[in-house]
Amino acid sequence: MTSVRGFLIEPDGSDGGFFLPAMERDERSQSTPSIWHSIRARGQILYPVILAIGIVGLSGTENPPAPGFVPSFDKLAHFCVYGLLATLVFRLIPQTSKNWRSALLVIVAVSLFGLSDEIHQAFTPGRSVEFADWVADTLGAFVAVLVYWKWGAYRNLMETGRRRKQN
Repeated sequence: MTSVRGFLIEPDGSDGGFFLPAMERDERSQSTPSIWHSIRARGQILYPVILAIGIVGLSGTENPPAPGFVPSFDKLAHFCVYGLLATLVFRLIPQTSKNWRSALLVIVAVSLFGLSDEIHQAFTPGRSVEFADWVADTLGAFVAVLVYWKWGAYRNLMETGRRRKQN
């Protein structure tokens, strides 16, 4: 077992301890599962992955469907969809590990995904790169993570379905 930047790396390359601070094996409780084990067990990782695949698929189409009666619907859609993506990713982090660094990491990761999506659109016929779309992506991620992290009523609403499944 080795330690990289304060996190345990198992000799077999497994993820057993990825988000746990580096410490001796006997100090770590054997009953504490890794974050990846609990995420896989609940299937939570599927939600942001499916949404990301949908985003990439839709951005690869020439003319994605949009209602014509809503002004700036494109920017609103970017804001909401990337906000949802950021919320789903932020939910993967255990409550005890949520801090300003983890929030910033999620916002930056979703923002970079939005940037890569805009670059992807440059290679799609009939689509173009818009800086304003990327700004909407980043603002959506920022607002969603902040609201989910700091507003308990919203977080409880998002977690209601999860609690029902566990009971």
